[in-house]
Amino acid sequence: MESVKPELSPVPIWRCRNAECKVWIREELAASSSPECPMCKGVMMRGIKHLPKLIKKHKSVRKTKDEADAWK
Repeated sequence: MESVKPELSPVPIWRCRNAECKVWIREELAASSSPECPMCKGVMMRGIKHLPKLIKKHKSVRKTKDEADAWK
């Protein structure tokens, strides 16, 4: 049985400059426009990784007032 490999695309990332630290973050998920490393608090630099596309698992649904009141 063959497993299907996801399609990869170039994704902008932030990568920690510290050689011992392997942390990286997708640019679209970074907390700021120039984030610090969440693990070692070091400086991060921009880069590119070839990654699978993110799949959004849920849709934002607006509830009507009646639906919101039903849970009270």
